[in-house]
Amino acid sequence: MRCFYVVVHGTLEWSADHLENEDAFTPAGFHCHRYVLASGFEEAAGKAFRHIRRNLEKQTGWLKQGRAKLTLECEELRPAPLHKLLRRNRRVRDFYQNSVPANEE
Repeated sequence: MRCFYVVVHGTLEWSADHLENEDAFTPAGFHCHRYVLASGFEEAAGKAFRHIRRNLEKQTGWLKQGRAKLTLECEELRPAPLHKLLRRNRRVRDFYQNSVPANEE
């Protein structure tokens, strides 16, 4: 088993009824990272994805309520020192909004 650093990009597709509420927080996606213990690169990515899905659902409830569909993509995956597993950065924080090009406004 080795420690891996995984950077994940998540995109959110919102249900139409949730988008109708203009006051609702509807980010287009987010970036976050995880340190995971795994036997290989593929397992590390899978563990990171599971942790992020679980933590996002715990934070927001969007997925189980059917408000959004989540797609995760691994942007960086590399071995990391084992002591990095002790870091506590469990929340998904780096959300970004949809941007509308100037010519479509």
